[in-house]
Amino acid sequence: MRNLWSKLGKRERTFVVGGVGLLALFALIQFALVPFFENKKKVSSALDRQEKVLKEMIVLSKEYEGLKEDTEVMKGALERRSPDFTLFSFLERKAREAGVRQNIKSMNTTRGMTTGAYEETLVDIRLEKLTLKQLVQFLYYTDSPEDAVGVKKITVNKSKESPEHLTVLVQMVTYQPAAAAAKPARGP
Repeated sequence: MRNLWSKLGKRERTFVVGGVGLLALFALIQFALVPFFENKKKVSSALDRQEKVLKEMIVLSKEYEGLKEDTEVMKGALERRSPDFTLFSFLERKAREAGVRQNIKSMNTTRGMTTGAYEETLVDIRLEKLTLKQLVQFLYYTDSPEDAVGVKKITVNKSKESPEHLTVLVQMVTYQPAAAAAKPARGP
């Protein structure tokens, strides 16, 4: 190799050195810089994905904490209720207090989902010939966070017989310990 190098002239040696330098520069770019920038791009996109996941986890964590607080409030309400509490009798009593017991056309108890230690109990109530004031009063009496009773669904329509009256379908919900779930009561 030395013999070959010594036979080369100055100009040829410059070309060889320049060629080797270009080859070394190409190898450096191809095998060092290109992979570095590709990996940098991959790491950057991975960080962006992880940031999105972290933001979603923060939102879910806050939602979980809210649900946990709601569960504690519900537990307290369930503990304060009398052991013989039934949603059906509670709603009948509150309908009498609101002065709409005579407007109830049907009440049907159904069981909802059971999640963990709690079971959902639902009562579908059909009220006819109600005024708006009576409806508001009925909802005021029956929607009771202290007793863990709430409105799940409500449908309000004008009465076909008289437009100043309403026909209302209300689905009320409460929760009770799953082991203590009573059998559904029958409607009137």
